This record gives sequence, C-alpha cells and structure tokens, in this order.
Amino acid sequence: MSKRLLKAEDLLSLNLVGDPQVSPKKDRVAYVLTKLDIVKDGYYSSIYVSDFEGQSQQLTYYESDKLIKDKSPKWSPNGEQLAFLSNRTGSTQVWMLPVEGGGEAIPVTSIDGNIQEFAWSPDATKLLLTVEETINSKNKSDIKEITRLRYKADGIRDFLESRKHIFLFDIHTNGYTKITEGDFDFYGAIFSPNGKELVYLGSREGAQEIEYVPSIWRFNIENNEEKLLYQGSGPIRSLAYSPDGLWVGFIGHEHGETSSANLNVWAVSIETTSARNLTSILDRTVDNPVRVDAAYDTGQPRIVWDQNSTSIFFTATDRGSIQLYKTNLDGEVSKPLSEDQHTITSFAMIDDHHAVFVQAHCHSTGDLVIQNIDKIDEKKNLTTWNDPLFTQIQLSTPEHITVTSEDGLEIEGWILHPVRISKEAKHPLVLQIHGGPHSAYGYGFQHEWQLMAAKGYAVLYTNPRGSQGYGEDFLRRVVGDWGGEDYKDLMTAVDYVLDTFSYIDQEQLFVTGASYGGYMTNMITARTNRFKAAATQNSVTNLYSMFGTSDIGFYFNSAQLGGADMWDDEETVMKFSPIRYAKNVKTPTLILHNEDDYRCPMEQAEQWYIALRRLGVDTKFLRFPNENHGIASKGKPTHRLERLRHLIEWFENYRLNHSNESIVQTSATNA
Repeated sequence: MSKRLLKAEDLLSLNLVGDPQVSPKKDRVAYVLTKLDIVKDGYYSSIYVSDFEGQSQQLTYYESDKLIKDKSPKWSPNGEQLAFLSNRTGSTQVWMLPVEGGGEAIPVTSIDGNIQEFAWSPDATKLLLTVEETINSKNKSDIKEITRLRYKADGIRDFLESRKHIFLFDIHTNGYTKITEGDFDFYGAIFSPNGKELVYLGSREGAQEIEYVPSIWRFNIENNEEKLLYQGSGPIRSLAYSPDGLWVGFIGHEHGETSSANLNVWAVSIETTSARNLTSILDRTVDNPVRVDAAYDTGQPRIVWDQNSTSIFFTATDRGSIQLYKTNLDGEVSKPLSEDQHTITSFAMIDDHHAVFVQAHCHSTGDLVIQNIDKIDEKKNLTTWNDPLFTQIQLSTPEHITVTSEDGLEIEGWILHPVRISKEAKHPLVLQIHGGPHSAYGYGFQHEWQLMAAKGYAVLYTNPRGSQGYGEDFLRRVVGDWGGEDYKDLMTAVDYVLDTFSYIDQEQLFVTGASYGGYMTNMITARTNRFKAAATQNSVTNLYSMFGTSDIGFYFNSAQLGGADMWDDEETVMKFSPIRYAKNVKTPTLILHNEDDYRCPMEQAEQWYIALRRLGVDTKFLRFPNENHGIASKGKPTHRLERLRHLIEWFENYRLNHSNESIVQTSATNA
C-alpha cells in the first residue's frame, strides 16, 4: 500500500509519552500519555502502566467537559499504590489508586493552592508537597501593586502573585505541617533514606535579587531545625539522596544565572558539606536543550544513584543526541550507555544494569524503551503509540552534514529532503534557526519540518556556534557577538547545500526561526536579500527596550552582550539590536508573535512591524491571543494549526512554479 503525505492535522493524532517511573517491585513501569483535543482546544493526559513485555494498561480515566491532566506518577515504597497529580477538582492535588485488583482513584490532598510536585516518605505514611500558594493581598483593588524585581515570568499570566512552599502531609491523619515560610520560593523537596530529614531548594536573598541562585537546605523533622547544606552560586535542580544517606546529588553549575555554561552532575557530602563536580571531564551539558515541536511536559532532567551509592546515572547532550551516562564519585564518566542519533527525554533505572527511557528520533516522538546498558544493542520497545499513524505516512529522513565556517570552526547540521523530488522543477529551501541562543537541534521528530518536506521544501537546520552539545568553548563563542560569526556559520551552511544538492533552487530560499532564531531571521534580512521571504517568530528586535519588558531582560541581556548594560554602554546594546538596521530590510516578512509572551514581549514584534511597514516592506503581522513563548510545542491546538497554515502560506505566496510541479517519489533518504 502506498503511503500518503503528512498533513498539518496529523498533529492532532500524536501520542506523547513521558515521565517513566519503575515500580519498586521491578516488574513494571508507569508513564504519562498526553494527547491533543481539538474540541476542547488543549491537552489531556492519563497514567498508564506497562510490564516489561510491552503490555500497556490505562490506569486513570476521567470523563469531563474540561481538560484533565493526570501526571507525575509516583509509586508507594511497597509498590502497592500509585499516587499522581491531577487537576480533576480544579486545583492540582495528589490522587491515589491501588495498582492490583482495580479500583477508582481517590483524592488524597485538598490543600489551598496547586501542588507542583510531591514525594513519598520511605515508610509510606507521609508525602512531601511543594505547594504554590496565592499571596492574599489586603488591597482588593484591581490595581496591581509591584515591589519585586522579578514580578513576571513567561507562561504565568497573572504575574508572580504566588509563592512556593514545602508542606509535610500525614496520609493517616490528613494533617499538614508547613515547613517553609516567608516571601520566598522553596521547592524540589525529598526525604532522606531514613525518613528523618528533608532537603529542598530555595533562596532567601529577597525580592530584589538580580541573579536567582538557589541553595540546598537540610531540615530535621524531629526538631524542626533547618541548616544550609550547600550555598548555591548557579542553578540547582533535581536533588537525589544516595541510598546510604551520605550524599545529595544534583544538577547545576557555579556561574550564576547564565545559560552560557554546561550543567553538570554534582554531589554534596552530608557530613562535610563539600561538593564535587562529577562530570566536568565530559564537557557536555546535563540537560535537554534539543528543540522539537512534538513533545509535551518532558520535565527537568533527572539523576539516579546506583544501588551502592558510588555512581550516578544521568543524560547529557552530545552533538544533537541525548544519551545515558554514568559517573562515579571520583568524576570518572562512562562512555554513552545508549544509542547515538537518538534523544532520551526522561529515564528511570530498573537496576544498575537495565534502564527504561523515553527515546525519540527523527521518525518518533518518543516511546518507552527498555535496555541492557551493558549491551547497547540489547533493547526492546515497550510502546509504539504512533506506529498506526506513521506507518501510513511517507516521512523524510534527515541527512547529516558538516561544514567549515570562515574561521575554520566545524558546524554540524542536517538537511531534510523533500519527500518527493520533482523531475521538472527545482525545490525551495527553508533555513530553520533555533533559539536560545544556547539550545540545539538534533535527533527528534519535527512535525513542522516534515510538513514542509511533504509540500516540496528542503529544510536546513544547523547548530551554529553558541549551540549546546559541543562543549563550553563552542557554547560561549556567541556571547558578545550576537549575529556575528554565527551569521557566517548559517550562511556557510546554506552555501554548502546549494553547492551539494542540485535539486535546490538558489532563487527560492526562505528563512524562519523563533526567539533567538527570530532575532537571527531579522539580522539576516537586514544583511542580505538572498532570501525570497522570511518569517520571524517570537523574536527580539530591540535589546534596549527588552531590558525592562522581558521577564529575563534585566540580567540575561547583559550576560549575553559581554557585560554591556543599557545605561553605560548604549552603543553596544543598540549595535546588536536588529531595529537599528531595519532600513536595510527588503525581504517580505511575516511576523508571528504571542500576546502573553513575557520572554520576548509583544512590543518587540510591534517595533519590527511598524519599522518595516513604514519602510515599505511587504509585511504581515499575526498576534496570537492567550499564548506565551512556547506556542510551537504547547500552544492551543487550533493556534498551532493556524500558525503552520500562515507560515507555509507565506512561503507559498513567494514560491515559484509550486502549482505546476510534477511530483514523483524518489530518494533512499525517505521512509
């Protein structure tokens, strides 16, 4: 049976797997399955469990006129109960269900606020809760009173009118004990193996903190004594106690609140409070910066101790792949314990020799895989949720390329060929540029790009200098040089594919990107007219105004511009702002931006639109209501489809001969 081409609406049929949790009995794994609902215009998720033979069973059901999200499954220590978070009653609370013998899920907590995360006590009698509490203001006016430097965050519409605090919940008495207080955030709490202590994250630096750097706190449940375990000097996440209770592992770095550094695995001694960097030798980030549009709620990277408390398992990004590794307390890092050319979005350990993880690749949004980590080729898929869809569709397989930039730096990239190559006409090329600037592209499924390939476009995507996955030196080469050498990296890649693939028409080049990718799209069209049309998404245009309007502008901009601030180096700030060069733009430009984007605020798009319109450039401006910076992967399904339609229609308007091409199947790169 011949396969059909991908359609935009196929997005609605995707099943997104996440958050595997292995039972203490080592016989099954719970996970979350998220689906899209076009009628309710959102996402819903359910808890499933699979045995190690690949037989899955749905555990949570809830019929409602609203979108229910059952997530964050956690096994009880004896494996008899499965607790999870759900918004079934409006706020997010802990629910629980018996695993054996059936039975309905029942609510366990009913605390004011939304529970962000929770953890079981070792004896299964208590839960640790991170609760987002709303700040009760005495002023009932609709006027917002702001006194904090950090008063908004992308994805939070009502500004930061809440605080996160730790509560201890007794399952038998239904009693709550508040552990932390104050006008601060505390989160990430876990129990010690003996259940007598807690560790959690937070900062007490106050409302005017310019750089947010949490510390690790240790709390004795018996005497209510809190001690500082580790003074943070950079981001910290994913706390994990060693089984012997002597160490707390975490992910972080010591370079302040910057993204221009690798995240590493650390271990801090409970006894001495000294900390060790266990992955510095790897020179790769312990994070998931690989951007895709077909994933949902993959969560933060986690770390898992081995049973002997001597090593930690983790995932790290290397050249577009995210693989499993292990490091010991001496900082000796293993070779990769999983396949190359795949991305692991989350994982769990069955034992010290077997892992289960959500593994994606260019033709998979991610499925559960069980693997013997001592033998990389000994693995088995436990789920194949999207196979019924993908077996019907002819997809394009990306071809890996490397190019040498003008200064000799090697740049990695991929080209996604058109699914069906024309014999009678050449094909257009779309250059896709990632954001960050420190994110990356790699081995993940991209619905948008496959849709473009199905419509006859070649898609070029690269990791120019500044991308993650190539070491800290490569990462920092973009700092203080936005739109400089990385522009040359991108143009070198375009020149390479034009010279290498004769079916590509050099007169039909298009460019798009979001966030920093939108910034680069603006800079490119201000510097060259080689592109037929451009689409700039959630972009940055004026770093001067972004300083005070973005949720991160007051610290991020200076860090990325090599220390330049608006009041003492205005020239540098404007030198790197596309708005200064708007008069050079001749390329027809589609501007897509989101009303609730606090990362790259709407005013950035407004400035670009007014400038281009006044200068007579063919320009269209689309404003998406009730959407934030993450529309491409987490926006409302209707808006995601509209975004794709407008994006491709804009390019089609400037594409030559697209209505008369004779399309035939060809190329071994397509599957």
